[in-house]
Amino acid sequence: MKLSRTVAYALQATMQLAVSDSDTPVPCSQIASKGDMPERFLLQVLRSLVNHGVLRSTRGVDGGYMLIRSPDEISLLDVIEAIEGPLDSKLPLPADPEDFTQQNLQKALQEVTATARKQLESIKISQLIQAPASEAADEDSSDAEASLTPSHTRALSGAVPEAATRVHSA
Repeated sequence: MKLSRTVAYALQATMQLAVSDSDTPVPCSQIASKGDMPERFLLQVLRSLVNHGVLRSTRGVDGGYMLIRSPDEISLLDVIEAIEGPLDSKLPLPADPEDFTQQNLQKALQEVTATARKQLESIKISQLIQAPASEAADEDSSDAEASLTPSHTRALSGAVPEAATRVHSA
């Protein structure tokens, strides 16, 4: 699965905020510098996350961004769809009702999308910010986690600033 740089920044910022677990808003400049992200671009990314109910923004001198929900209530799907829009499997071509190949392809793509949505929904930000309990726990990972390895493993190891970049290159 290839993710855009925008999604990578959104995931990285969301994980940083989850790790900070702060009761006060975190300024965009702090998120940008900690994650080595361009601040002006990050502002646009954060605005999308606010508009889609992932983050809350506060204006003013003590302003910044906070998670609006607990990290165990925010999924990878929430963040990805906040940036890219809903995952769908529609073909850009009009479906010919008599062309069974297009119908079969559309059905297959719908099944793939449904599976991807389930897996992305099952992975919560809280999982991505926890260090692994042991090496054995990594070997016993579920299918959903295995589908995102190695980026998922790196994110679990606590490499928050690099995790989103690695997700992007996976």
